[in-house]
Amino acid sequence: MLINEYYATLNSSQITGEVKLVITEDALDITALFDGIVVSYSEITSIELYNYMVQIKTDDDIYTISRLRNGADPFFHTLYTAYNNKVRKALFITDKPVFTTSGEYRFTENGKTTSGSAVIEIYNDCVLILPPNDNARRIPLCFTADIQTGDYALTLVLDTGESYSFNRLGYDMKPFVDSLSQQLRNMRARALDAVRAIDSSLTSAQASAIARMMPEGAAVPLHLLAATAPSFAAAVEERIKQSRVAEEYLFLREICEPRDICVGMKSHLAGDVNENVIWLIAPGRTPGVAAVEFATGEETAAATFIYRFTESWDIFQKKLNRAMEAVNFKREVIRLKDDELTRPEYSDYAMAVKRTPALRFLRKCFAGRVIHASEESWKREITSHLQ
Repeated sequence: MLINEYYATLNSSQITGEVKLVITEDALDITALFDGIVVSYSEITSIELYNYMVQIKTDDDIYTISRLRNGADPFFHTLYTAYNNKVRKALFITDKPVFTTSGEYRFTENGKTTSGSAVIEIYNDCVLILPPNDNARRIPLCFTADIQTGDYALTLVLDTGESYSFNRLGYDMKPFVDSLSQQLRNMRARALDAVRAIDSSLTSAQASAIARMMPEGAAVPLHLLAATAPSFAAAVEERIKQSRVAEEYLFLREICEPRDICVGMKSHLAGDVNENVIWLIAPGRTPGVAAVEFATGEETAAATFIYRFTESWDIFQKKLNRAMEAVNFKREVIRLKDDELTRPEYSDYAMAVKRTPALRFLRKCFAGRVIHASEESWKREITSHLQ
């Protein structure tokens, strides 16, 4: 049984002396005789155990904890466990891992390489890296473009260019590889089932090609679907016409290049458990601008999100897909301002932003929302952005 109350000596800029430490679900509560501090997990940048002491760093302070009555090692591991639980929640992990190990990681994102030691977990749709710092990463399996093995290491390469390597797993390396391979096969099977559910007339080759192209809710250009299987593209368009975004889709086809409009289908979202949610990405005729529309029952479905970007359309589209998968299509986190993310109620979102480069990219591109106040006003404002 884990102990969550400890007594120790604290050295920090705010409190120095004897304190009581309570490890909670969201924070470390520190209480002195005449003062107290609540260190939210969303503030913590690293937790380190050394020389029978634990050092906790935040952006604003360093907390050095010594003379722990119940021991530095138990305190560190209990705090690390609670911290990881908060990170899992922030990264939209809701199920149990199918495999867990510990080892070393190394990842490269946007030309920057980061490495360290961490708890490493495999889920049915992602791999989770959980180091004792703010470098945690949720790696979506659906965007895996390549797997490289060798020298007792495994590297996942995503279609957006990031690479994630794992080594020093010891005897867990083979089970890790086997488990990861099984999840990729399972994901492939789910994608094929979803594709065939839309168009049962597809050949095996067509279904396989579209499943690779359109995994786990990713939006892809309709013209690519049509080039692969015209019947599938027609079935998708028919579903769009039966959805809440039917009128929006027809209008976007008028003011955008129809062949470049992307469509995706995502199932099991909150409020839409029993149906595939359709979403659209419409690039404007003006370069560097796009509109995103969702056919959901959520509050944010009443608005079209506008993005402006300087990258190529291909890069933007891939990063948009990557970010939407990372936040389980919760668009609220995209539109919140930086100062709003500092509020306690948005601490999970703040942690997600810090640990998801694609989400930071998308937030930077966010240019506003067009509310569906009336058909005329919506069309007028959308036209002003996209043409």
